[in-house]
Amino acid sequence: MKRRQRSARALAWTFKRTLIGLRWPGLLGLALTILAIGFYAFGVRPLHARAGILESEAKALAAQLGTRGPVAPRPTQRSQLSNFYAFFPVIESLPELLGNMQAAARANDLQLEKGEYRLSQDRDFPLARYQVTLPVRGTYPQVRGFVNDVLDAVPAVALEDLELKREQASDPQLEARVRFTVFLAVQQ
Repeated sequence: MKRRQRSARALAWTFKRTLIGLRWPGLLGLALTILAIGFYAFGVRPLHARAGILESEAKALAAQLGTRGPVAPRPTQRSQLSNFYAFFPVIESLPELLGNMQAAARANDLQLEKGEYRLSQDRDFPLARYQVTLPVRGTYPQVRGFVNDVLDAVPAVALEDLELKREQASDPQLEARVRFTVFLAVQQ
């Protein structure tokens, strides 16, 4: 037992003398070496393993896609344009879109009392523009949430104008005037 204690003390003394002999450049090098080993063990090796798994998944997906047959031909400009116009809701779905705006206002504790609505359409353009101007009164987070919810709920809507007005700087309520433009496909 005493012999083990002596050898442990001797080992500890040798370790301390070696560290003291290294001085600060050696200690810095030793610390950087330990850091590099730790970085490799906990950072690089798991990433190599993950990269191997992803490569095997990519090969499996490529094999699955290869069995489907030939790749579809590239769409022409005309089909791309028709796909673009097909994205927009038809004009008959306007009441549902306005209901989504009303639901967004309710979700943000805002009241939509009266608004201005205007439909405009060019003969040569396949989309109609429906401008909706809504006066809203609430806090800034409520108005911002309302605008974000409308933009999320109605993908074919654009925020055209947003006016914010406050009576006093300390007043938490503000008056906002929000103008959206909803783009609608016109059946021809």
